[in-house]
Amino acid sequence: MSYWFKKVQKPIIGLAPMHQVSRADLRKKCIKFGADVTYSEMVAAEAVIRNVPQAFEMMKFSKLERPFVIQIFGSNPDSMAKAAEIIETQFKPDGIDINFGCPVQKAEKQGFGACQLQDAKTAGKIVAAVSSVLKNTPLSAKIRIPSKDIKQSLNFVNEIYQNGIKMIAIHGRYPEQKYRGLSDWTFAYEVKKRFPDLIVLGNGDIHSLDDLKNKLDNLDGALIGRAAKVKPEIFKSLSQIKK
Repeated sequence: MSYWFKKVQKPIIGLAPMHQVSRADLRKKCIKFGADVTYSEMVAAEAVIRNVPQAFEMMKFSKLERPFVIQIFGSNPDSMAKAAEIIETQFKPDGIDINFGCPVQKAEKQGFGACQLQDAKTAGKIVAAVSSVLKNTPLSAKIRIPSKDIKQSLNFVNEIYQNGIKMIAIHGRYPEQKYRGLSDWTFAYEVKKRFPDLIVLGNGDIHSLDDLKNKLDNLDGALIGRAAKVKPEIFKSLSQIKK
């Protein structure tokens, strides 16, 4: 099985999934300017299995946006697996991603996103359930730094890796930071060192080619969020790192 990230020249530079931002117009612009991959905004697994029209509209994409990864969220392993199965069959994206990183209060109240970083076993069950139904689509996850306890944080990554994650994007902030302060990619470097076969992307505070060069270190690539929202042509500059 040949996954999209095995065909892309490293480092991978992509558009991060952003709620109400990572939509078709922006995705097309980012690919045009040199992004290697784009993500959908996060889609509720429960909405997918209930056939909610808005959810299906959010997952539509054209060949101009490929490689394209659809990101889903939810707290129920069975629902997440059913949604992933529907998505793979009906949309055939290049990847499916699980959101374990959304830090907003609404996510915490509903039991998804960054709050799931505190329960590695349940996260592992979600990943295992989704992985078991996918036939040709690689599974990835986007997370924040789970804890200031490095052992606990690495345990979370190990749990989802052992259950089927092929790629992980790590936003270098703790959930409680939301978007305050500077991101710290140290944990991402440690994950790549501990799990060399895992594709590891960094995320947070990339605003220029120099930022990317300074932060990339041993990682396989990076996802660009807010800077791409403001200036999608940033990918034209960032892609120079491949030369």
